[in-house]
Amino acid sequence: MKFTSAIAALVLVSADAQNLRRNTKSGKATKAPKCAKSYTESHGGPFPMDNSERLLHREGVIDEIPASLCTNAANGKNVMLVVGDGMGWEMIRAGAIAKSILDELEGMGCDTSAGCPSMDAAKAAFAGRTLDDYYTEGQGHGLSFQELSGHALVTTSTLVLQSPNDGAHYAPAKSLLEGSVSGHDNGMAPVALDDCTGKPIDFSPLDYEKEGGNMVLWDDEMGGKYPWDDRYFTAEGHGTDGFDKEFIMRHATDSASTAGALATGHKAAVNMMSVNLYEEDVSTIVEDAMKCGKAAGVISSVPVLHATPGSFVTHSNYRKNGPQMQRSLEDVNPTYIAGACASRYQPSEAHKDKMREGGSLSSQWTLIEQSPDVSAADFYKPLEGLDPNDDQHVAVCFGGGYTASGQSNAPYRGLDSSYTQRYCSSGNVDTDADGNITGVSPTTSAELCNHYSPEEVAQIPTMKEHVKAAVDFLGKDDDGFFLMYEQGDIDWAAHGNHMDDMLGTMLDINDGVQYMMDWIKDNGGWEKNALYVTADHDHYVTLKSNFPEAVANFIIAGESHKITPQNNSNVNPWSVAIAAGAHEDDSKSTTEHIADYTTWTEEDAETVGHFWGSFGSGGNGWGSHSTRPVPLSYDGDNGCVEALKGAGYKVLGKDVAGAEDKIDQVHIHACMMKALFAL
Repeated sequence: MKFTSAIAALVLVSADAQNLRRNTKSGKATKAPKCAKSYTESHGGPFPMDNSERLLHREGVIDEIPASLCTNAANGKNVMLVVGDGMGWEMIRAGAIAKSILDELEGMGCDTSAGCPSMDAAKAAFAGRTLDDYYTEGQGHGLSFQELSGHALVTTSTLVLQSPNDGAHYAPAKSLLEGSVSGHDNGMAPVALDDCTGKPIDFSPLDYEKEGGNMVLWDDEMGGKYPWDDRYFTAEGHGTDGFDKEFIMRHATDSASTAGALATGHKAAVNMMSVNLYEEDVSTIVEDAMKCGKAAGVISSVPVLHATPGSFVTHSNYRKNGPQMQRSLEDVNPTYIAGACASRYQPSEAHKDKMREGGSLSSQWTLIEQSPDVSAADFYKPLEGLDPNDDQHVAVCFGGGYTASGQSNAPYRGLDSSYTQRYCSSGNVDTDADGNITGVSPTTSAELCNHYSPEEVAQIPTMKEHVKAAVDFLGKDDDGFFLMYEQGDIDWAAHGNHMDDMLGTMLDINDGVQYMMDWIKDNGGWEKNALYVTADHDHYVTLKSNFPEAVANFIIAGESHKITPQNNSNVNPWSVAIAAGAHEDDSKSTTEHIADYTTWTEEDAETVGHFWGSFGSGGNGWGSHSTRPVPLSYDGDNGCVEALKGAGYKVLGKDVAGAEDKIDQVHIHACMMKALFAL
């Protein structure tokens, strides 16, 4: 969390002087006609580094900064952070409505896992149901975490450094070192130079689109003040009062960058995990907790070293640098890690060997591995008798290489919670005789399939059981604990425009958070605990008015898998369009280009009551992240979040503007630090 750098003391050159003058429609970069004054020259310097303690003190949230982070740590709360990966406001609403419908149908005697087609009363009860019968703004209701007393909106701002990506699809994976972060280990590259002056780039905290800076900031005028802005839901509203339906589709962040902000309180670029913009390690809240004698760890429904969980327990400039992440994990040595173990996103085999019986770490670590010889009911028996007060650490591996299916996330339960009978969406990118891309064709089979085999599902605990095991173990620590729980496959389902899978993951996170809330009630309440439930970023899904009726009818018919159309392709249309060169064609808007590569019919979208992407791009017209602010539900915070609404923050010591009535992810980190260490 605290760092010094000789690089940071350099007098750098303004981002205004970079050769990055933007066309906001196409995302193209063009040559700047001349060099402008540097940000440092214009605004003064030097710019001292910041941290969460100084942010809290500066904003008047705390009266003084203690001499040590550990000074008052014994009086701190247990802190639990829940990250629904990609879980934006509209996705929460979809899950809340679906959960409410399931509860109502079950109350009527319907078997929602098999359907109740003969129940005429059920059909009649939901006839004509619309979004207005549930909620159309604010925190809403229907899921466990929507019962928490606090609610806020959170910006997920990232950065554009060096040059933007083609089509402005995502913000670039580039730091203030030369080239892409994928080409080297942490810090192992020269400082990036400004093409205009030949000097090191002077990071600018100004807004990228409006002021020529490096920050992708939220704009209430272009994107709407709230995620439920009416103009997202009607074709007529787009383009009015400065609103731009494509604004949220440009320069999106990724889970590594945003999880790093939540974990450390520092901003970094896409693909970067808990390092600063010069690729230097910055301490995570997991590390800080353990330094003060607390237990700390992460659990996830996706691989344990994937972007979000990995950002809390590793340091890497590149989220796919497996060896670097695996070395870093050993150095961090968290109390608890649990998730899928697949490919590069897990402890190395050498590390796992050390944890296994007879290994050099076996006296400290217990490794729990999925096995066909062990049922889900017995999966966590090795935890019996273990205590973090005795410096016991736990690693949990399921899925991935432990299954014949080789899936890298927890089993999808689907809307009907059956773990079976789903459309496995697929599609082909079509080309002509010369290899030019011409479109996308869905190839999804009418024959339903399973994510995991029933035998494999029987070996893997539910996400609620994973959460229970982690909370119960860490909760034994006399000094308190920090836990980050990620429902990572919300994002994976959304990338595939797969509503059935996504609703199942929303049921998972609902159950996991409910266990946390119940545990808190039985273990000191909000006086002793703080809980924050948020997302790392949004996607772009829009519910149509008839969504509730569509969900209910599919469940009643025993065909809940049809909430995702068979025509779904699991192919990202804007990625295909960019590959086809569409982003170079200014004769059509991004939305119009995307429509050329989508596969749903208008009837599909009407039948399922939702669509992905901007209005007019087609039913499965996105499959990517967006920059729209995400919700935060919380409790036990003692007024910290409320006090920081609208506040700015610093990146490399330079002031970044806050967003009206919103906080940023760095503020969540600050509030978690305040609660955990009784600042």
